[in-house]
Amino acid sequence: MEMLDHRSSEELDDRTKIALDLAEDFINNHARGVDDDFMDRLKEHFSEKQIVELTIAIGIWDSVHKFNAVFDVDPPVDGDELFETGVPDVPEELQSHIIEPGNKY
Repeated sequence: MEMLDHRSSEELDDRTKIALDLAEDFINNHARGVDDDFMDRLKEHFSEKQIVELTIAIGIWDSVHKFNAVFDVDPPVDGDELFETGVPDVPEELQSHIIEPGNKY
């Protein structure tokens, strides 16, 4: 996959470029926060509510990426399910502790 230089891309509008700048800054420099000039540039394209929502989404996807990297999770390929569902295989003596779907405690 080719790396996209979003800042010089002619295919992306300014709103998308600043959103990508926010994502990059959040992931690489989150400890120092966002300076006032950058926040002013964000506000030219997004409302404060949109900035908060965008930042939350970036944080969630960054966390998902880190989780996947730690546990060496690969994305599904060719229709593979992302994870298995159902009741796990457990020793017989513990099965009485498993709550079946639809049952309450």
